[in-house]
Amino acid sequence: MRLSISVVALGLILALAGLAQAHRINVFAYVEDGRIKGEGYMPGGGKVSNQVVQILDAGGKVLAEAKTNQDGAFSLPLPQAKPPLTVVLSAGAGHQATFELRAADLGAPAPATPAAPATMNAKPATPAGPVNQDLTPQIKKAVEQAVAPLRAQLAEMALRSNEVSLRDIIGGLGWIVGLLGLAAYFKARKMAGASK
Repeated sequence: MRLSISVVALGLILALAGLAQAHRINVFAYVEDGRIKGEGYMPGGGKVSNQVVQILDAGGKVLAEAKTNQDGAFSLPLPQAKPPLTVVLSAGAGHQATFELRAADLGAPAPATPAAPATMNAKPATPAGPVNQDLTPQIKKAVEQAVAPLRAQLAEMALRSNEVSLRDIIGGLGWIVGLLGLAAYFKARKMAGASK
């Protein structure tokens, strides 16, 4: 009787774990063309569509808000606020995911490093060639466009490394069945010893 109750309880636990995995959501965001763009998705690849996305400042104040489209994508104007900014995707029933955009993600300049002290024999630095300052925004935009898909793939790979695989589930079931078998063995030995 107890063994059948244990098997039923195990089945319920596995079913609930599967439902929890299916309803988990994730969000990824990046900055491109002065906008915060991103996507909401589920571990199996499903899209989180028509759900609220908010941008929060470091103090938790809502700076911008939008909804994901049918593909789970969103785009918001980049707010003028100190980093870090937090992207929050809310999908109802308590499902929520966050993504932090740090200063480097927002295109903020890196903190200046102090200059080395001048020595008496130092020669003044000369530029290697003409530098066209007008190319800087174009180069930055091209790099952002090239790197954005890579960031999304890295975020998805990190997510998948945390997923529970079929192998993990079968291994866990093996441990449970083994422990139940061990308990049944000791119980049988105890009952055999009591009947003598």
